[in-house]
Amino acid sequence: MGGMDRLDLELYSERLSRHAQRAADALADARMHRSWLELDGEAERLLEPADTARLRALGLMVDERAAQAIERSVEERVLDLAAIVRLQALVERLRCEGRQAGATAISRPPSAS
Repeated sequence: MGGMDRLDLELYSERLSRHAQRAADALADARMHRSWLELDGEAERLLEPADTARLRALGLMVDERAAQAIERSVEERVLDLAAIVRLQALVERLRCEGRQAGATAISRPPSAS
C-alpha cells in the first residue's frame, strides 16, 4: 500500500467500513437463520411426521443438508468479518503512520542551505 496517498487510504478505509457493515449484517442474518433451526428442531419434536414433511416441502422447515449449510454460513461469515477487521486495523495503522509522517515533515521543514 506504499503507493497510496492519504486520500487514497481514507477512501479505502471508508470502503472497508461499508464491507464490514455488510459482513456484520450477513453474520446477523446467518445467526438468525440458525436460531430458526432451533425452532424447527423443537417443532419437529412436537409435530406429527406428516406435518413436518409437508412443512419441509413448503420450505417452511429445513432439512439436515440445509441446516448444515446454515451452520457453515455462520462460520464463514465470522471468518469473513474477522478478516475484514484485520485489514481495517492494518489500513488504520497505515493512516496513522501517514499522519505522523506528515506531521514530522511539517514540524521539520527542509533546511535552507
